[in-house]
Amino acid sequence: MNKRLLRAFQSRGHGARSTTTTCRRDWSIGSVAVVLLLVALTLAGCGGPPGRGRPGGRDADTAATGDWLAGDRGDRPPRAIEAVEIGRGSLVTRIEGSGRIAGAREATVVTQTQGVVQRVAFDLGGVVQAGDLLAAFDDRSERLAMEQARAQAESAAVELEAARRRQEAGAASAVELARAQATASGAQAAYQRARNAWEERSLRAPIAGRVAAMDPRVTEGNFVPTGVAIARIVDTRSLQMEIAVGEREIAFVAAGASAEIFVDVCGDEAQPGRVRSVAAGSDLSTGSFPVIVEWANRCGDVVRSGMSASVRIVPAIDREVLLIPAAALIRRQGETFVFVVENGTAARRVIEIGRRLGNRTEVTRGLSVGEQVAVSALSALADGDPVEATVIGVSGDLR
Repeated sequence: MNKRLLRAFQSRGHGARSTTTTCRRDWSIGSVAVVLLLVALTLAGCGGPPGRGRPGGRDADTAATGDWLAGDRGDRPPRAIEAVEIGRGSLVTRIEGSGRIAGAREATVVTQTQGVVQRVAFDLGGVVQAGDLLAAFDDRSERLAMEQARAQAESAAVELEAARRRQEAGAASAVELARAQATASGAQAAYQRARNAWEERSLRAPIAGRVAAMDPRVTEGNFVPTGVAIARIVDTRSLQMEIAVGEREIAFVAAGASAEIFVDVCGDEAQPGRVRSVAAGSDLSTGSFPVIVEWANRCGDVVRSGMSASVRIVPAIDREVLLIPAAALIRRQGETFVFVVENGTAARRVIEIGRRLGNRTEVTRGLSVGEQVAVSALSALADGDPVEATVIGVSGDLR
């Protein structure tokens, strides 16, 4: 249609070349009208002038990003989200860890001599009492040496007593008495060394308990060298366990704090215990702080040294603070903010946070008790979005 109008305009113009000045003025007015008509038709084909065809009189760019989109949120159905109610609580409610069980008293028996084993009086897993014989080497030469040293010590003691009497009677000098005293002391020391050497030929249990480990070389007739750990004895009446505590939690652990210990072979019931000691420094290889927990064994012989167990320590009392789940926090461009549910919409709120431990974060500014904060669909939310929140709990009670 536009082309037909243009051809009509051109043929009209060619036919008017021989007309008078008045006709040329009419032609000019007509051409202007036709041009205006063509412009109007072109704009109509492009969707009309700016401000038409879009809500609120905005063009296409404004409708896609900006005030028009914000204005259109009221027409969309609210997004279903989960939220928590802000409350107060302690940052640390319990401290948990796991480790290997050990006896509160354990002793390793090591050979201080060498020789052929003549007798073995214990077995792996057996129960022994303090002082019981475990193993014995051939001790004939050590016994003879001990008896000789004892006789010399007794003789020196007799000589000392005689010198003392002579000195009291004025028949011996102080030098003679001193010489007799030195001889007697040397003989007594030699006897003690010989006795120790004889005693080392017999290995005895230093504590009562059960044999947790036994060197396979400890058999009758076998030669065993010096420095062999022939047995490890564990007193399982009292148990202990070392756990590693992080630097954020160690401030809440104190010696004497109550603890609950869970051992699989003892069932689901917790055994009461306490924190015996807390390390003053961290482990250089892990950066964590060793904590030793001990408890009385209530499960009997089913508990063995080396079994795994878990422990729950009651932390030292901490002041109650405003808490928020870490899952609700958003960090962008150096700001930390959350979405607070206000009158059915998600409102962006910048906050300040303090200490963090696990999923619990302290809020120092920006929130109040009772407000609801979104914890789901955070990546899809924008300030002012309509929402329908389901409150799943109070932040102070969440773990």
